[in-house]
Amino acid sequence: MPIKLDDPNALEQLTEKLSKRRQLQEMMKEVNAVIRSSKSDDAKIDFIMKKCGKSREEARNFLHPSESWCDPGFAAWELANNNQEIGRLRKRIREVERYREAAARAEEEGNSEFPFDGGRIVDNVPANRLQIFFDGKPDADVRTRLKQNGFRWAPNSGAWQSYRHGYTLDWAKREFNSEAIQ
Repeated sequence: MPIKLDDPNALEQLTEKLSKRRQLQEMMKEVNAVIRSSKSDDAKIDFIMKKCGKSREEARNFLHPSESWCDPGFAAWELANNNQEIGRLRKRIREVERYREAAARAEEEGNSEFPFDGGRIVDNVPANRLQIFFDGKPDADVRTRLKQNGFRWAPNSGAWQSYRHGYTLDWAKREFNSEAIQ
């Protein structure tokens, strides 16, 4: 299940996932180092059983794979993929932290509004939405451009809205020639 940016537990969940991935990376490296060592097969199997939680038969198959094309231990791609996921989680944690800072500032200042001829753009930080309110129904060409740029009609709020991103706000300001372009 995805962890949403505005989820109150997002930072804790991501930190926990990151911790588990780091532990997995260390375990895979340790197991591969032991497999390459000069220890006896029994010592290697005992270590694999202890570190990976495998049965003796699973550990033996892990050390001596039945397929001729498999190498013993964890494959390089497994380590690389896990390392990639660690980097992705670190980046996601920074995004959540920046979102929380922006939400705290917005709560102090309120929503930012940018008027334009025929409506207004609202940067709704608490809802994590960028909303465009029109005085009337926009024509088909405008609706098509809104859809192409990630906006959808939200009848419950009476606005065209998208998730908050810097590029959506910049696009909306340019598109509707907002007076408050910064």
